[in-house]
Amino acid sequence: MPFALLCAGVLLFGLVESTVHSMRIRRIPIRIHVNGTRGKSTVTRLIAAGLRAGGHRVIAKTTGTAPNIILEDGSEMPVRRRGRANISEQIRVAAFASRRGADALVLECMALEPENQWVSEHRIVRSTIGVITNVREDHLDVMGPTVSDVARALALTVPRRGHLVTAETDHLDVIEACARRVGATVHRADPSSIPEDVNGAFEYVSFRENVACAVCACELAGVPREVALGGMLEARGDPGVMHIRRITRPTGAYVLAAAFAANDRASNSAIWKLLRERGLVGERARPVAVVMNNRGDRLPRIGELAPLIAEEIRPVRVFLTGQAGRVASRCLNAAGLADDVICDLTAVRDPEQILSEIEQRLPGGAFLLGLGNTKTMGQVIADYFERNGEPL
Repeated sequence: MPFALLCAGVLLFGLVESTVHSMRIRRIPIRIHVNGTRGKSTVTRLIAAGLRAGGHRVIAKTTGTAPNIILEDGSEMPVRRRGRANISEQIRVAAFASRRGADALVLECMALEPENQWVSEHRIVRSTIGVITNVREDHLDVMGPTVSDVARALALTVPRRGHLVTAETDHLDVIEACARRVGATVHRADPSSIPEDVNGAFEYVSFRENVACAVCACELAGVPREVALGGMLEARGDPGVMHIRRITRPTGAYVLAAAFAANDRASNSAIWKLLRERGLVGERARPVAVVMNNRGDRLPRIGELAPLIAEEIRPVRVFLTGQAGRVASRCLNAAGLADDVICDLTAVRDPEQILSEIEQRLPGGAFLLGLGNTKTMGQVIADYFERNGEPL
């Protein structure tokens, strides 16, 4: 009997909590759930900024490099956690937004497992507008084994009878099939609708696909395009977003494009293409070196990035930081880079010393492309250039 009462009590508590959450969610008329492989944090911030510019009272939350809650005035507060991240965190943020009288809630999806993605959307957020930024070859161990499987997992967050915005092209058919099943309308975000001069006006390196997704979502929420764009240009970038900063040393200038957060091959290839299009790298520019920052628990990513570095970027040097230096060296060798191109700095934990080591090996300056991961030393190096450098 006591056990039965306990079970009944737990069930009753769950029903009450679900009912209260449903009431809170219904008080927030605009609910936007941002998913995708890359760009989620940036798009979440852009949408929140665009809605604010349109007069909405917005609460947003990112879960990327540094999880933050973005308040109605654009200020931020860190997400405080006890233990590991859990999707139930979204319920607490929704309650917070409801208490503050928000009329718009923008949440970055924090689920990876397909079942958690479905629960996050259909039981927690219940979005009116969903976003799937793109589908890339990442987290195959959880959502794979193929990229099509990743697309199907991400499509589990398409809102029922809502709107879905995406810039994805290769796997659009998977997303559209899911949208038909749940009665959602798909809106294709067109990157070419964002002029390059507008895209280049952001204080960080921006991708037109991300801006296009954010603008489309804001328009669906009733904010005119130009109003939304104006707000987005004023928004602060995510801590993991790519900045380009230059530090001038006695021997020359060292420019870092901090792309540590974009840790899959397709995203890094797109970054390299963008840098070439903007004339930042090329035959007439300064020598290109790669700062490859790695994590010991993300070894497959090293193998994925090594061929890109060797075959597409073809740097004069690769500086290894973080962890797994021997594994990275072997992968780079296997991809075709000689030992004398690779410099292992994984034992160095001071970003000033790392730059000094780079300066010794590349006197005269260099363009440094930071790849791999933000964890271990990636964000440390990026922050060092942010504090001590100047925009290029």
